[in-house]
Amino acid sequence: MPPKPRFVSMRRDDLAWEENDKETDAWEKSLHKAELYRAIASLIKKYRPGEAVELHTPIRGGYNVFYRLEYKDGIVRFPEEKVRYEVATMRCIAAKTTIPVPKIYHFGTAAENPTGLGPFIIMDYVDHEMTMSEALKDPALEPDERHELDPNISAEKLEFLYRQMANIVLQLSTVTFPRIGSLVEDEDGQFSVSGRPLIQNMNNLIEFTDMPPTLLPSQTYSTSDEWYSAMADMHLAQLVFQHNDAVIDEDDARDKYVARQLFRQLASKGQLTKDDSNDGNPSAFPLYSSDLRPSNVLIDKDLKVVGVIDWEFTYAAPPQFSFDPPWWLLLKCPDEWDGAYTPWMEAYEPRLETFLRLLEDEEKKMRDSSEIGSDLTNLSLERDRRIPLSQRMRESWKHKTWMISYAARNSWEFDGLFWRFLDPMYFGPNEDADHRARLGLLSQKELEVMEHVVKTKMEESKERILVHWDHDDAAAQLAKVMI
Repeated sequence: MPPKPRFVSMRRDDLAWEENDKETDAWEKSLHKAELYRAIASLIKKYRPGEAVELHTPIRGGYNVFYRLEYKDGIVRFPEEKVRYEVATMRCIAAKTTIPVPKIYHFGTAAENPTGLGPFIIMDYVDHEMTMSEALKDPALEPDERHELDPNISAEKLEFLYRQMANIVLQLSTVTFPRIGSLVEDEDGQFSVSGRPLIQNMNNLIEFTDMPPTLLPSQTYSTSDEWYSAMADMHLAQLVFQHNDAVIDEDDARDKYVARQLFRQLASKGQLTKDDSNDGNPSAFPLYSSDLRPSNVLIDKDLKVVGVIDWEFTYAAPPQFSFDPPWWLLLKCPDEWDGAYTPWMEAYEPRLETFLRLLEDEEKKMRDSSEIGSDLTNLSLERDRRIPLSQRMRESWKHKTWMISYAARNSWEFDGLFWRFLDPMYFGPNEDADHRARLGLLSQKELEVMEHVVKTKMEESKERILVHWDHDDAAAQLAKVMI
């Protein structure tokens, strides 16, 4: 019997999505007011002196709005916890690598912003021709289609762009810290992991389930196992708090519950992080950004990288995240690919070989550079004991370790990946690829909770509403299933 067909990605709450779109549209309309433009220009000029000549039309990014104030002698750009971490990360990267990041003039909280638009960053505008994604994409795509790698791109062009990305990834992997979490800069310009990890999945949980932010992770972590357990708990929280479109039927609810409890079991036993130490150092956690991708890399007319932007979800993370091959070689995530994971992997593998060959070249350059010790004190590749990043990536691809990391970071993409690949990887054959063969792995209490979850999700599916949780009610609801 073939495995049960299932969606690659779990649906987000469509009602929450629609409500979010309405709020976003109203917010965008509020941005286009003359008095607001004047206030923003005054705010930027306060921290970036010079002769301003033009405030360009604002551009909305993923989670920010960019106001570009052009000066006669140059140009400038715009976007509370997230801003502080992003600023510290950018300044750290500028200090410890040669990765080009915009110079930051000032940042402030919402209370410090006279325009009322929230926290802000004032930084240099990076003059550029296009993003690297524009240079790599299939020219046959429509303007509003998601970018996909040009299948006919020349080897010369692809290698020139991939090589620069390989260098960026390599440098970033060498900037390590003793804990997992976000960077904070102190008054003396020193960087430390003093903030909790802040990842995109946490933002999605608040946006699409209305889960109270107070229930999200609030600390730094000393081991990868601890952070994997926290991420696994977030998957279960997502199932609990997403009211609409969370499950299709009772069987689907059981599938999703069992997958999440088994993943939590694996995390609690340390089975998701085998061989995760960074060359024998279990306390060396590299900077990692799941949002580092060609669309956030700016290039000039000669295709040379001139800036890397959007560092907002970058943090000191488990080493395995850096050891995994980058998902963006095809520009599209596997869950967005036609046919999903298997055809994506078939298309991805030859591009990965190209990337790894170039990464090996960059590793050799770094090892052979006699100036690296004086110019980039943080970038040291110990010739005799450090396993090359390229080798780590080959092993991750070969053993499908990257799937564990990808599943851990993405609640909505978790289920299809778990039942298709991770379940047989850890628990052996499962002909139907669903929960039935795995019920014996759950405790009696977990089985009782499963039926409670199924009943609750079926009741919720009868009424399409947006539920606004307060902390106490949400904490009590979550405590019923977090066993």
